Amino acid sequence: MNQQKAKFTWHYYGMAFGALMAMLAGTVGSIGGVVSAFAFAILCHPVLKFQGVGRFVFLILFTILYVFAFPEADVIRQMMAE
Repeated sequence: MNQQKAKFTWHYYGMAFGALMAMLAGTVGSIGGVVSAFAFAILCHPVLKFQGVGRFVFLILFTILYVFAFPEADVIRQMMAE
């Protein structure tokens, strides 16, 4: 009962952002986008001992992979028209 609450840090915002990115990628059928978004969310978890510059390098890498994982705009327009 007297357990101390965990601090609400940027990690939880990052995990929520990764989940939102995965949902967006899933709506257009971008499997690579879903995978990189979930990797982003997992790397943001505060329990991981992977910290410092290495973590931020991988977060940036997964963000770049996420951006380029989406299909062309014409393909998405055609999917939405159907």
